This record gives sequence, structure tokens and C-alpha cells, in this order.
Amino acid sequence: MKDVPSSPQPVLRKDAARNRRYIVEAARALAHEGKPIQLNAVAKAADVGVGTVYRHFPSPEALVEAVAADQFESLIRQAEEAAALPDAEQALRVFLKAAVAAYLQDDAFAAAAIDPDPATPDIQHLRHRLQEELNGLLARTAAEGGLHPALTAADMMLLLCGVGFAVRHSPDRDAPDLPDRYLNALLDGALSN
Repeated sequence: MKDVPSSPQPVLRKDAARNRRYIVEAARALAHEGKPIQLNAVAKAADVGVGTVYRHFPSPEALVEAVAADQFESLIRQAEEAAALPDAEQALRVFLKAAVAAYLQDDAFAAAAIDPDPATPDIQHLRHRLQEELNGLLARTAAEGGLHPALTAADMMLLLCGVGFAVRHSPDRDAPDLPDRYLNALLDGALSN
């Protein structure tokens, strides 16, 4: 995968930065409530004009990606922390457990993580960084003979999305151990131990 440069955020006036923050917070709240992120609804929830929302986010996809950016950054940090663990398989499991939780808790992240054509360069960059970290965990586990070597970070992200989908649609979806059970079933097939 080619390196995707990060695009610097423009410096915003204080009022514009505040409005952007209100818009992202309102969108995050709507997503948390399970409501779609529609620009008109976000404008109303953020108590700003629709034009203000469109100036910051030209499309609903761009706003969804802005909401997802924090989760990408958090998972990148978690992947870096997991990479420091001495056991490769344990490191991979720790990270993947965090990633499944992110898929389940954050619809915006789940959508942005698998979208084949991200709307913003920022999400392209964050996705690239996350995939690089995951590739490192996968390569280390494969080098130690513990993983099917053909699995890529992109494959794993899609498989994790599938685990999240399965948990959400299970009749036992509220069972606290269900995400771990499904993740372990996935890893039992992917790990060669």
C-alpha cells in the first residue's frame, strides 16, 4: 500500500473551531443514539445553521469520518501498545479484541474502516496508519508460525466487521461474552496453533 500523506488541518477562527466541535459532538450523539447522521439533523442538534455544517463537512460521509477519527487514533495507540507485548499471538488478540469493541460501539468507525473510498484525506491517512500497525502485528504472528500468512490487514478489518455484524444480529447480542466467543472462533481458524 502506498504511503498516504496526512493533510494539515486548516487553522480555524475560534468561532469556526467551536462550531466544528459542536457539529462533531452533535453527530457523535446522534450516532450513539442509533440515529443516522444527516446534516440537517446535526445542524439542529448543534444549534448551528445548515450552511455552517456544509462549510465544515461537504457531505454526510465527511462528517461520519470526522466522528470516526478519534476511534481510529485510539485504535492506532492500542495497536502500538499491543505490539510491545512479548507474545505475538497475545498482542494480536489484545488488539483485535479492542478493534471488535470499536466496531460494536462506534457505527461511524465501522463504516469508515471498511469504506473502499474514504471521503477525506484525513481518514485515508488514519486508515493507512491503522493498517500498517495491524500488518505489523499480523506479520509478527505469522513469522512466529502462529497465523495463516495470507491474511492481510484489509482482510482482518473486514473479518472484524463481520464479527461485529454477527454480534449485532445474534439473538444473544447482549451476552457479555459473545464478542469474545465470536472473535475466538475467528482466530481459531486464522491461527495455526
